[in-house]
Amino acid sequence: MKPVPTTTQLLLCPVCSRAFKPSKNENSNLRRHLKNVHNMSPTMHPRKCKWDSIPGGRIKNDKDRKERTRKSKRLWTRKTRLRRKAEDAALGLCTLSQAI
Repeated sequence: MKPVPTTTQLLLCPVCSRAFKPSKNENSNLRRHLKNVHNMSPTMHPRKCKWDSIPGGRIKNDKDRKERTRKSKRLWTRKTRLRRKAEDAALGLCTLSQAI
């Protein structure tokens, strides 16, 4: 499954080099093609899941879940505080320019 460097990212069949445009379900069209046309088993082209994109994979226990939740909350708080500071600074500049 090699991507083709074009404006729209295409997936190539590793056997026949047929190009597939990724849809909502990512590479399911390519997987179906490999299974039906080339009779390849699903183990040869594993299915992607939502845990593949997360570093560390699936949440294993309660401690890991709590740690990830805290990390996510810290990140959200940091982004929100920066956004509010920027809004306050912009509002201060706006009122300052109106006063002059």
